[in-house]
Parts: sequence; structure tokens; C-alpha cells
Amino acid sequence: MKLNIASTTAASALLILLLSGCSNSAKTSDSTVAKAVAPVASTAAPTDAPVAKKEAAASGGVYLGTINGVISDSMCGKDHSKMGGATTDPAACAAKCVAGGAKYVLVDAKGDMYGLSDQDKAKEVAGKQVAITGHIDPTEKSVHVHSIVTQ
Repeated sequence: MKLNIASTTAASALLILLLSGCSNSAKTSDSTVAKAVAPVASTAAPTDAPVAKKEAAASGGVYLGTINGVISDSMCGKDHSKMGGATTDPAACAAKCVAGGAKYVLVDAKGDMYGLSDQDKAKEVAGKQVAITGHIDPTEKSVHVHSIVTQ
């Protein structure tokens, strides 16, 4: 199998450039899906965002987009009953679990948990339904948070 070193290097450089502009200090409230960060550079014409998002997600690539769910903690996830009835308030439960060493996470409609890069923003909206915009890594189940908007 022959690898084209020039295209592999170009793809790596493109990914590094795109992710280097990624910052927690970005204060945007845009909740639209942006173009995907493709794992391999292409000379083809740009595709529309939803198709690119599907391709990036299918190939396990990181993409810039929005994901919806509830802010919870990594110990309880979707089900706070594990706390033995200590609290029925999801925000209070998440705060208690985080104080005990857990991390704030986003739990989507399927029950999948995504780690969040910005724990301070997540703390402010714990227990609430949110839309998070940022770089989403479906393989690692993590989000580099750009913005969190309650719904």
C-alpha cells in the first residue's frame, strides 16, 4: 500500500490549523452546525454541512457542530437514582457527585455521555436541557465546548 506523504501531511496540517483556532474563550451563541473537520484533506468542492457532519461522524472524525442533551455528572449519567434517594434534584445531585470527584458531562437522548472541556460553564447549567456547540469527537465521546445554551 502506497501512502501519499504530501496529502497525509497536508491533512494533518489542516486539522492542526483548524483545532488551534479552537478556544474556550470563544463567546458565540450560534447554534447552527458548521462544516466538519474532515480527517483527510480533499481537493473536491466543499459539501454542505449536514452531509459533511454525517461523513465525519461515520468515519470517527472530529467535527464542529451542536449536540443536545442534559448536563449531568459522570457518576450518575442519565439516572440519578443511584444516589439512593439522597436528592431528587438533578442539579444538586450532579454538584454532589462532582464534589466527590465526578465530572460534568452531557447526556444525549440516547443516554450516551460526552465529556466536556469546560466544567465551569457546565456547572452553571447542571441539570438543564442544553445545546452545546463545539468540536465533537464521537469516538472519544467528548466535546471541546465553545458555547452552552439552555433550551
